[in-house]
Amino acid sequence: TAHGSRLGLAFICGSLVFDGCTGGVQKRVKLEANRRGIKPKPYDYMFYTNIYMLATALLFATIRGELFRGVSFCLAHPAILSKITNFAACSACGQSFIFYTIAQFDPLVTTTVTTTRKIFSVLLSIMIKGHHISTTGWLGVSLASAGILTDAVFKKH
Repeated sequence: TAHGSRLGLAFICGSLVFDGCTGGVQKRVKLEANRRGIKPKPYDYMFYTNIYMLATALLFATIRGELFRGVSFCLAHPAILSKITNFAACSACGQSFIFYTIAQFDPLVTTTVTTTRKIFSVLLSIMIKGHHISTTGWLGVSLASAGILTDAVFKKH
């Protein structure tokens, strides 16, 4: 639908904006930590990010009246808890790699890694699940891939 397409584009644009802002914030946090003589470890970043996200999720779920409905659903359907646990474990593994990259490298490397991961996720979804992508979608994947390859080539020289 047209509404779904606009909403999808809005989410993509929002993701790109936040990806762009994240690098600058990461750089400022690392510079401030270095100035104070602190060397944050990957799990420091992960812990504080997840605490912030937990507080944000609880706040919005409470405001929207979804917190107790979600808990009630989980209690009524205990089989979902194993799926939630598996999702959380996979998420934690993925976050470990991302936060290691943040702690050890500059923000541009992190952005390159996350963008590459997103591209491969799209391609894997297309191949495994048989999802279809429009010509415009392929153009976007091609442009993003070209940007990453160009960045890799220029970093070698």
